[in-house]
Amino acid sequence: MHIILASASPRRKELIHQIGWTADIEKSSFPEVSTIEEAEKRRNTPLLAGFQGPDLVCAENALGKAENIQERTGSPLPILGADTIVTLDGKILGKPKDEKDAFSMLRFLSGKTHKVKTAAALLQGKKKLLRVVTTSVHFRDLTDQEISAYISTGEPMDKAGAYGIQGQGTLLVTGITGSYDNVVGLPLTTVYEMMKEIRKG
Repeated sequence: MHIILASASPRRKELIHQIGWTADIEKSSFPEVSTIEEAEKRRNTPLLAGFQGPDLVCAENALGKAENIQERTGSPLPILGADTIVTLDGKILGKPKDEKDAFSMLRFLSGKTHKVKTAAALLQGKKKLLRVVTTSVHFRDLTDQEISAYISTGEPMDKAGAYGIQGQGTLLVTGITGSYDNVVGLPLTTVYEMMKEIRKG
């Protein structure tokens, strides 16, 4: 299966290759939303009607990225957009702005169970599918020294919630409930099922 991936994320590209698909990479210029309020103001398609709260934020971004690439390229290939966020106690954690922000996020997540939500939008021609998958992730109690040492690796800086479970961030995690791939950035089984559905017509 050959698709267009509306994401510059190397992790998503690796996940696509993991299931034997190939992808042309197209980075979207869609202006992402970061809050529920922004997403509610922008909600402009029936496809988003069933999403609320943090689900709406990542759904809006995933769909927006995919539609941006579809409009720009006009390609007949399936186009996949995705967006991952971390949520805890009603707060949405995206990518950290700087090291101080990363430290604050990791201190907030320490010793708690948070949710990782990834929205996947699959478009081909006029067909559009949108799903949000949620995984629960539990962090062990982290010391300030451990947090600072992890930040010094640079790994947290381009990841939602300031950690990467597929890298050294795995040492922060004591367990997950749900899809591991979803935490990395793309729920592969869900994307595969979406592709089956969209190809059925």
